Amino acid sequence: MSARQALRAELRAKRRALSEQEQCHAQQQLLTQASDFIHNADIIAAYLPNDGEISPQTLIDYAWAHNKTVALPVLHPFHPQTLLFVRYTSQSNMTKNKFGIPEPQLTTQDIIPIHTINRIFVPLVGFDDQGNRMGMGGGFYDRTLAPITESHQVGYVSFKISTPPTLIGLAHDVQMLDSIPCAQWDIPMSHILTPQKCITMTDC
Repeated sequence: MSARQALRAELRAKRRALSEQEQCHAQQQLLTQASDFIHNADIIAAYLPNDGEISPQTLIDYAWAHNKTVALPVLHPFHPQTLLFVRYTSQSNMTKNKFGIPEPQLTTQDIIPIHTINRIFVPLVGFDDQGNRMGMGGGFYDRTLAPITESHQVGYVSFKISTPPTLIGLAHDVQMLDSIPCAQWDIPMSHILTPQKCITMTDC
């Protein structure tokens, strides 16, 4: 096991060790940090928690209550290890992907092009105060986000995107490290929110 793999396993164990009460309290506090980001958006993308991840459900409920469009990631059926974002409502038909994580049923009319999303709330395993993020190791978000963050383009858009999505990592406070050992393909976040912190590369 590499040092990076060992660190990932340690951090995953820390978040899984949080009690149900601690998890519930954390997601309630998270809304305090995230509400302004949702207010100033029309479309947000979030995720459904797995493996002890902090839950963004209060953020999703808040977005719905304020008539925002919500999307969830879905495994791309044709491009391995990448994601599509699909509209999510309280009435969405859900199915489990190969990892056992619920996803909205994929239909072409519910796909939301990534360049139209204002805020993407991203799960993470570890982070530091430079906005660096360690994910689960599959690289799904990194592959999906790389074109739009590095060149402000996506494959189906032939013009430059003037305002790419704001990438916001979500985590428990116990997942913070002094420094994350990054790989060249890791996509940094512009903000990272925890129940107690807002870490940002710009004004928060």
